[in-house]
Amino acid sequence: MPLRARALGCSFALALLHCGGDSKDDVAPVRELTLVSLNAALGVGLAPYADQRLDAIETDLPTLGADVICLQEVWLPDDLDRLVASLSSEYPYNHRSVRATGGDGAACTAAEASSLADCLASNCSDVDREGLPLCAIANCAGAFTEVSMACQQCIAANQAAVDVENLTTICANADGGAASFSDQTGLVLLSRLPLERPSYVAFESSLGDRGLLSARLHTDFMGEVDVNCTHLAASLGEVPYTGPYGSWAGERLRQIEQMLERVDEIRADGNAGGSAILMGDMNCGPGTALARAASPDAFARLANAGFIAPYAELDGRCTFCENNPLNGLVTDPEEGALIDHVLVSAAGSEVFAAERVLDAAISVDVDGEAIETAHSDHYGIRVRASGAGDVAP
Repeated sequence: MPLRARALGCSFALALLHCGGDSKDDVAPVRELTLVSLNAALGVGLAPYADQRLDAIETDLPTLGADVICLQEVWLPDDLDRLVASLSSEYPYNHRSVRATGGDGAACTAAEASSLADCLASNCSDVDREGLPLCAIANCAGAFTEVSMACQQCIAANQAAVDVENLTTICANADGGAASFSDQTGLVLLSRLPLERPSYVAFESSLGDRGLLSARLHTDFMGEVDVNCTHLAASLGEVPYTGPYGSWAGERLRQIEQMLERVDEIRADGNAGGSAILMGDMNCGPGTALARAASPDAFARLANAGFIAPYAELDGRCTFCENNPLNGLVTDPEEGALIDHVLVSAAGSEVFAAERVLDAAISVDVDGEAIETAHSDHYGIRVRASGAGDVAP
């Protein structure tokens, strides 16, 4: 999620829990590791041309040569299932957190439903479904942050299928008609290497689920490696903060503490070398010669915990950029923030290569018209790690 407010739907994912692939004993030696992170911005009311961009993402991800990919903001279950299935020959192992929990009982109380219905009816009754999330986040953010997480999740899960007049009604009914999910983070790990010990831990969050996908893989140059995929809270200027940490920035710091505690806990369970990797949209980053700082105090906490940022050191360009066509501006020189990361804390990994990827313009067909756009409103990053004496290609 970018530093600006995004659609309501971007706070929630709709997918099924799945950890793909069994471990294999005959895996070829792993002497280097290539990692990619991309916030895909796929979901109702997010960046436009989602169907066409999904086609491009599906086609172009395998060309990046990644061993492990952390995707964020893959919200719709059909999109997630499609990506996992279509990329299964390249990435037979995957891990995702979201669970369907059925539609038993009412997700929203009568009072919650009434508050949301009144706000949506007053502000968004004439908005089509694609525009409903943006309208809701712009006009009804206060009401949404004040209802329970279960109610938030129900609204998000059903927004693509139910018109505004019936959206809150269905979530207040106890007849089981509403879709219901938990751990809706929008995250998925895709891997060419077997993923051992897959796990998920939820973070404290005021608007939508946030959490950490984790799994362990083996390399021959830095031993066992714990890979972690996340998407931390954004600073939503238009959304009033109602949580216990004073601000969105305060909540993000709390999530970083939870993430680091979890990483240490996983390391202590059988990872003697302590190698760990953090990937994802962290909504914070350092200032570089080519990108402005974003919540640098939060990013410093990650650096102080022993994680290095090869991309920030070797490339340093923005990943959420104002000249991205999906962000509405085409400027020169390039401006923006570096908030997407592959951070490494690993023994035996001394050679790095890092670069921005999926940042070239693409042409998509929209009702017979060729439109120039981008894969996402974020650019991806790729980091290659290898042992001392090796050369990352």
